Amino acid sequence: MLPDIDNRINNLIKAVEKTIAPAIDPENGLAQEQAALVVGHLKMLNTQWDKAYLFERGSFDNMVSLARQLAAAAEGGQHVVSTKDALAAQLDALPTELPPTPSGVNKYTIAIGYLVDDLINACYTDGRPAFKTALAELVLNYGEKQATRERIWFNANGLDPDKAKLGSIDDMLVSDAYRV
Repeated sequence: MLPDIDNRINNLIKAVEKTIAPAIDPENGLAQEQAALVVGHLKMLNTQWDKAYLFERGSFDNMVSLARQLAAAAEGGQHVVSTKDALAAQLDALPTELPPTPSGVNKYTIAIGYLVDDLINACYTDGRPAFKTALAELVLNYGEKQATRERIWFNANGLDPDKAKLGSIDDMLVSDAYRV
């Protein structure tokens, strides 16, 4: 029987902490720092790996929601119309069943994100004033929700100045408060 992922990550942490890090020259501060960084990331990965699909799916859902809202609000000239049509075509072409892996879902999120960027840029080329106003509100709402999700996801690194105010990963994954 193969060891599970938790066990494998814990063994990597132990190898770095007990064998590799102590063997690093005490005068080599950069190497010591990098060993500590590896341990920190492995510990964070150990808390995230089995939730990665849900995290990526939430990011996908938020991006699709933003894209649909922007497409519905899009009004303007030729640039807006053509980028809106490209975005709508991509949304219509999404599979009914997403890939079963976090990286597979992430590829769709990225593809839609590029088209959202194109529509935002088109808005400032020939978008109507009402679209520009709606765009700002929609993008800021998306940014706030998605940035908060990402802060929670990486909260284990201990670098967020308001880390005590952030919820747990488990709560973030199921709460409507982080959905666009």
